[in-house]
Amino acid sequence: MQTETLAGLIGFGGAVVGAGGALLGGWLQQRHQARVTREQQAAARAALLEERGRAAGEKALSALYALRRHLNDCASRPVPEERQPWRVIARAFIDDAELAVMLMPHAAQVQSRIADAAGLITETLVIGREEARQMTDREHISHIHRCLAGTLEAIQALSAFMRADPLPEPGPLLRRHLSRDQEPTRS
Repeated sequence: MQTETLAGLIGFGGAVVGAGGALLGGWLQQRHQARVTREQQAAARAALLEERGRAAGEKALSALYALRRHLNDCASRPVPEERQPWRVIARAFIDDAELAVMLMPHAAQVQSRIADAAGLITETLVIGREEARQMTDREHISHIHRCLAGTLEAIQALSAFMRADPLPEPGPLLRRHLSRDQEPTRS
């Protein structure tokens, strides 16, 4: 073979190897960049989810503290006119808190606890108008304190969750409420 042909073939082979290396390098770089982009997008989604969960938790805590203030204002009889109908207003606050908590990601345990506390509060709030009119001051205060206890249970559980602390044990009133709900009904 002539030297020029051999040199041309060697040059061509070098060009093929160089082009192959460039293509392989480009492919590897593209794969790496795609993986980095996916990881960044996943981190951004997680941060957004965390941010939304935090905002929902803060909204729920605000509603619970508003409920607590409302209940404290309603502890006296007669309930102030601006707080009427006090049971409907209280129910709206607990519903707002429960809804906000349900929007929190990765929060099944605290969602369950808030739902239990909301059940205690709601059960206490739901009575007939005539029954409410006939309540003694002592019964009224008892209803308020029962609602306040449920509110405090919810505040403590949600606050602990948002601090990343373990949830506190349910208080005696909530435990009684839950155990009564779990008892089988007898016919």
